Amino acid sequence: MGEVFEGGTNVNLEMLKAGLAEVYRGQPAEGLDIAAYRDAESTAKKKAIGIWELRDQYFSPMDWREIYQ
Repeated sequence: MGEVFEGGTNVNLEMLKAGLAEVYRGQPAEGLDIAAYRDAESTAKKKAIGIWELRDQYFSPMDWREIYQ
C-alpha cells in the first residue's frame, strides 16, 4: 500500500471517507499504521456512501478475482 498526498491532504484517506475505495486486505507495509484507514472505511460503510451504497451487490476486487478467475 502506498500513501498519496496532494498539498498536505492524504488522498487515500479522503477516498476512503467518500466511499470510493476500500482498505487493502493484504499485509500492510512495515511500520504503516492503517487504523485511520480502517476507521474511515468503516464510517463510509455505516453511512452507505460511495461503493458501499451497493451493499450486498458490491464485490471487493479480492472477492471478484476469487470468484471469476
